Amino acid sequence: MYSLKEVLRALNCRTRPALIFRRNISEEAPKQDSPFKWRKPIGQHTGINIYNHGLRQKVPLILRNPQMVTWYTCGPTVYDSAHLGHASTYVKVDILQRILRDYFKINLVTAMNITDVDDKIIKRAQLAGLDWQKMARAYEAEFRQDMLRLNVQAADVRSHVTTTMPVIIQFIQQLIAEKQAYVTPDNSVYFDVSKSKNYGKLQNLGLSEDKLDPIKRNTADFALWKARKSGSEPTWAAPWGGEGRPGWHIECSAIAGLFFGRQLDIHAGGLDLRFPHHENEEAQCCARYKTDQWVNYWLHTGQLHMVGDAQKMSKSLGNTISVSELLKKYTADEFRMACLLSNYRNAMPYSDQLMLTARQTLQRFKNFQADLSAYTQFLKPVHLLDEGALKAQLTHTVTEFDNCLRDDFDTARAISVLMDQMSSISRCINEQQVDAQEEPAYCIDLLLAAGNFINRGIVTFGLSELQDRESLQEKVSFTDHSIDPNLLVNDVISVRGRMRERATSGNVKNPQLLAACDELRSLLQQHGIQVRDHKQGSSWVFAVSCEKPDDKSKSSAE
Repeated sequence: MYSLKEVLRALNCRTRPALIFRRNISEEAPKQDSPFKWRKPIGQHTGINIYNHGLRQKVPLILRNPQMVTWYTCGPTVYDSAHLGHASTYVKVDILQRILRDYFKINLVTAMNITDVDDKIIKRAQLAGLDWQKMARAYEAEFRQDMLRLNVQAADVRSHVTTTMPVIIQFIQQLIAEKQAYVTPDNSVYFDVSKSKNYGKLQNLGLSEDKLDPIKRNTADFALWKARKSGSEPTWAAPWGGEGRPGWHIECSAIAGLFFGRQLDIHAGGLDLRFPHHENEEAQCCARYKTDQWVNYWLHTGQLHMVGDAQKMSKSLGNTISVSELLKKYTADEFRMACLLSNYRNAMPYSDQLMLTARQTLQRFKNFQADLSAYTQFLKPVHLLDEGALKAQLTHTVTEFDNCLRDDFDTARAISVLMDQMSSISRCINEQQVDAQEEPAYCIDLLLAAGNFINRGIVTFGLSELQDRESLQEKVSFTDHSIDPNLLVNDVISVRGRMRERATSGNVKNPQLLAACDELRSLLQQHGIQVRDHKQGSSWVFAVSCEKPDDKSKSSAE
């Protein structure tokens, strides 16, 4: 298991060790000899920089329309349960969207496709003896539920391939009319990459002169429409002749074009989709809309793989863990924290050690908020502090947190900044001596301001609020809804506090009362409530599920 100290050391390094964070070093140096140029949009500068994979360097985020930013994400092919590879992509995308929407106050309009007809869906349904449509709908419902459990916000609009078939066919017709695509003898349709002057720009690839497929004009040509192969597969009538169904790449181009037209601000998806899927999307839309740049900003999330396995998590490789399996062992917040610590475009080596590190980091935030709450409720001794130093520290935290998010959404470093602020405040509220250059003050307002900023930062990333006693009503079900579980726990803690005070008052301690206090604390811990004793009372916070009752709590007698 990685220690919290190791995590902090990793977070505080701009070049993070391979222990948790992994980045392709070759992507760090700017690509000097690329024949393809990224065209900077004309509009409002945001002060945010985003990594451009084609240029291999960061570029400024400029908004064509400050009142609206369009965002398209490649959705799932619903032929099986979602696994952690899918989950990491959608959680990371959700984090980025929340940062832009909630922190930078950018009005995002988001869309996603649902691929509900595909070779994999047809094959899986045939092997299982199921109706392909019913099977696809079932897996889509499961996907939606998984995203809800992971606290991934739904796109503003989702569109199915089967319900947008006229749009897809019209898109293909336009490419045929413009001589950008051609119909083969069996009535399939292929995109002619030789007509695309910028093909390969996302991956910096050149076109091969070898021609291996006699049906295609060029080796790199890809299918826009697949002609019927058997009588049992689903097909749609095509105006150029025969029946068939769309290829994979044309679906996203047509659906994104339906919603956003000839220009798209941001397009997101897994790094494994950059080629050929995203490359082909860009080529199709550049041809369709007669432009040299359809997407202004491509955001690619790093792939998740098991530690010790160099290959990504994939159903075809049989190395998957489902979302349901994950949530039996860890919480959605813990998985999200693991994603935050790895940064969105880094590879994510998954292991129990990584998840336990994320759990410890998350618990540290909760413990800090509980300690700060105890201090401001005078359960800890209140003492004079250096007001000037606290103001300077808060200003530094706010500035550095902002810098981190503007620097390609560097969430790992942002978490480090918040943890530095927590460490500083913890020293203030737990140490009584102060060496202030100015006249000391109690500074309750500054401490609360720092705590509020940390909590807002956590919520911005899609994590639960640190002051989670407010949500206990949602976690506990009572027949009589007039009972407030928060007040109930508070009363139990208060009674235990009086017992503890009585047991430790005077010269002789009462071992029986102290033992009762310890037993009560252990019972509460078993139900996920961790009691924290202070000199002038006790407070409580939700504990992680797998900690033993005495792992982090001291005995009442201490």
